[in-house]
Amino acid sequence: WDLPTRVFHWVLLVLVAVAWISSEADGALFNIHIVSGIIILAMIVFRIIWGVIGSRHALFTDFVKGWSKVRAYAKNLFMFKAPFHAGHNPVGGWMIIALLVSLAVTSFSGLFISDDGYSGPLVYTVSPWLSNAMGDLHEGVAGLLGFLIGFHVLGVIGHGLMSGENLPRSMWNGNKSVPAGRNISSIASVGWWRVALAVSLSIAAIWQLLP
Repeated sequence: WDLPTRVFHWVLLVLVAVAWISSEADGALFNIHIVSGIIILAMIVFRIIWGVIGSRHALFTDFVKGWSKVRAYAKNLFMFKAPFHAGHNPVGGWMIIALLVSLAVTSFSGLFISDDGYSGPLVYTVSPWLSNAMGDLHEGVAGLLGFLIGFHVLGVIGHGLMSGENLPRSMWNGNKSVPAGRNISSIASVGWWRVALAVSLSIAAIWQLLP
């Protein structure tokens, strides 16, 4: 995986942990929750853009596969015969999509909440009824997110035991050990101007969204 994808992964992990811990904070400390949520939303926008203009294994087209391939991979994985994938495998690819969607919904809905003295930056744009509905959505999807994160961690551990791959190490250093006889080429550089473009567009999108 390229450096932007790896930085996104680990920074997002830290931000989600910070948002989770600060969700029950009071007073000025709750601002940590707000700021972390806004940054998470900006990062999701970045990842969507990077999924279109990034390097090979960062692209959605590289790891979002149809049901037949997902089912076949899962079957082979449980038989300890999972085929090697240089990037995300078909099952992991859909987990990435589920995590991105749940993070986007959780962080976006938080912008419309008014509760316990807190007013989201976009609460004035919706009716009180819709604001309450957004609050319920925020809490509900946050709970789902916790389940998905736990399942993701268990999936990474299980995949490692069944396939012998160390996915956390690969996501840290960007390298994978290729099985003998497999002709896998390294990812080609796509130019740092694309990183700058994705970062700029994500910041601009959030800047336009917030008052």
